Amino acid sequence: MMLLLVAGAAALVAPGSRPSGAVACRGAAYDYCTQALGCTAEEATKAENRLNTPVGKYMTYGKAADACEWLQSEVGLSDAELKRVVMYHPQVLRYSVENMAPIIDWLKDRLDLDATQLKKMVLKLPALLSYSGEGNMAPKLDWLQTRLDLDDLGLRNMVLRAPGLLGRSIEDNMAPTLDWLQMRLGLDAAELSNMVLTFPTLLGYSIESNVEPKLGFFEEELGLSPSEVRALIVSMPARLGYSLKTRLRPRLEVCRAAGADVSIVLRGAYQTDVDFCKRVGVPLEALRAAQEDV
Repeated sequence: MMLLLVAGAAALVAPGSRPSGAVACRGAAYDYCTQALGCTAEEATKAENRLNTPVGKYMTYGKAADACEWLQSEVGLSDAELKRVVMYHPQVLRYSVENMAPIIDWLKDRLDLDATQLKKMVLKLPALLSYSGEGNMAPKLDWLQTRLDLDDLGLRNMVLRAPGLLGRSIEDNMAPTLDWLQMRLGLDAAELSNMVLTFPTLLGYSIESNVEPKLGFFEEELGLSPSEVRALIVSMPARLGYSLKTRLRPRLEVCRAAGADVSIVLRGAYQTDVDFCKRVGVPLEALRAAQEDV
């Protein structure tokens, strides 16, 4: 009976009354998110659940506050941006200033980043705050710069557009993708480099499940020759970024129904649904129906 009364009394203690340095098993992250970031209970629970049990067990409110307050000041994040970082990558709550500071300094020095550019990278890929400069990022940046024959400005611009490249593997992802693209499309070194600079997220795509099916679709279902597909992709690599399921196939369906030139599907892939329907001469409702049927 006494144990039940003690447990009941403990449950009435407000989260904010916990000492900031106390270890709170599965509670410190929740407390910080709700009290410091203004998260809803649902948001805080989701963030805390994404931390594994050992991390949740040994985290403290004070350590989370120290890390986030330093990061906000160092990178120049607004309150809303700090919340966005934590919601996207809750692991930031367990990072230490001692580990983050050298990474921030290394990135600024290696890529010659100004404050705005550094902030952009952290917002896009907060996980980079756990990377090692010399041990993890340096080999990738050096390899990309050499493989694509980039100057420092080109390398910086590419990484700013797609910081996720810093999380990719050279051997498992980037090298095979570049080699395959160069061979499949018959690209010279300059064309390959320009494609990646223009659309760097391409390096994160799966060849087997993403790029090859799209190229096959362009050639087999749109009836375009390999040389036509090559020219259209080289001129606008982002055409490879559109979904077969939700964009390309539904547009092919309405083109066929309207008796329109199906090559418009690729040539006008960048157009909004409204502009595409005007170009083909079909009502928007027809495309919406095709998208729902996929």
